[in-house]
Amino acid sequence: MNSESCPFGPSLERYWGRLSSEERRFSLDEEALYSLAIQEVALEISDAILGESVVDAFCGAGGLSIAMARRGKRVIAIDCSAERIRMARENAMVFEVEGEIEFICGDALQLVPALEADAILLDPPWGGTGYGRQERFLLSDFQPDGAELLEAAFASFREVVMRLPKNFCFPEIERLGRSFRIQENRNRDELLHYCVYFFQQANGE
Repeated sequence: MNSESCPFGPSLERYWGRLSSEERRFSLDEEALYSLAIQEVALEISDAILGESVVDAFCGAGGLSIAMARRGKRVIAIDCSAERIRMARENAMVFEVEGEIEFICGDALQLVPALEADAILLDPPWGGTGYGRQERFLLSDFQPDGAELLEAAFASFREVVMRLPKNFCFPEIERLGRSFRIQENRNRDELLHYCVYFFQQANGE
């Protein structure tokens, strides 16, 4: 890929401009580029996860999985797209952490109950670049439904993390009735998105 200009055209230039020189070597397409968690931010998210083993339930092109592996965590990376799994595996090679990640192609909702890890990270699709035009982004706007995903995650994991768009409606999280904290994720003083971190006793007790 050309390191000087965005290979996907000017409409995605701002996403390309956030990438490091290593990330510009990633295997990407347009969707993977605009949905990628850049390493600068993904490492911050990884540092805030207490568990030593993490399920990345919607790994996409692998940004978050790679960052967690770079921080020494054992990662199980899931995506329903075989093409995304291929990209994630190739991208992990850029940082030489492919051996620290188990890649699984499948439906996260079906796979999650059978997986064992300390934590789960949920980063389901937001519906493309048009999500920002919504006044408020709800749990039901995630694909699949965010409330259903959280319910499945709470049933199986002590630590649950979810990436949220910057126009997210936070009363949606408050209504869950669980303890949480919010992290702002920024790049060059630009707010990119948030992460919500839930911590609970084992088995939801």
